[in-house]
Amino acid sequence: MNAASKARVLLVEQDSSVLHSYRARLTKAGFHVAETSRAEDALRRAEDQEFDVVVTDFVLPEMDGLELVRRLRQIAGNLQSVLLLDTADNQLSLEAVQSGVFQSLVKPIPPQILYKTVDLAVRSQQEAALVETMPHHGWKTRMPISFQASDAKNKFARVLEKAIQGEIVLITKHDAPKAVLISVEEFEALSRASERKIDSLSAEFDALFSRMQGPVARKAMDDAFRASPAEFGKVAVAAARKRG
Repeated sequence: MNAASKARVLLVEQDSSVLHSYRARLTKAGFHVAETSRAEDALRRAEDQEFDVVVTDFVLPEMDGLELVRRLRQIAGNLQSVLLLDTADNQLSLEAVQSGVFQSLVKPIPPQILYKTVDLAVRSQQEAALVETMPHHGWKTRMPISFQASDAKNKFARVLEKAIQGEIVLITKHDAPKAVLISVEEFEALSRASERKIDSLSAEFDALFSRMQGPVARKAMDDAFRASPAEFGKVAVAAARKRG
């Protein structure tokens, strides 16, 4: 079934011509669209109705689009969002991802791009809702943990950045250490230290082996092999008394 067939979209745009144009495009694509030009009105509508996706302009009179998305997610945790920008802005797009925005689009937006983006956002919202209603039996005895992929990516990125900066990240389970995340530089340093220890042991072994190949050591070993049990015992007792 098409994701748009029963999807509910809240469209927030202060430019009335853009608002009506985008509503017409989304309605034609099969979405049920509610429109408003004010953020406060969008919040009131979200409290009274259920929506799958909010499509909002960043520039709004009462608050910016990111703040609106954050407040809407407090009302409806699974609500997906698409942010509309007037110009490309990498910093703003990054902040949008950190706020859980599904996608940022730069205006003017071609109808097909708008439809496909909202359609994907609806599918993501529906999948998240499906996970929450999964039956509890067998291996499903515990409620699945559901969160946005962007949230997981951001959390991992913060942990990874700490390791890259040289910090040692200890990963625990039930308060017991299970793994350590370190940078490549730290790993290489540890590897070099291990190599130095191995090289040192190898050098000591080579030196010991060289000493064993000398004439004095060879004679001592030959004498030991030729010695009778009684003679070997006397040597062992003498050596023990010398150490004691």
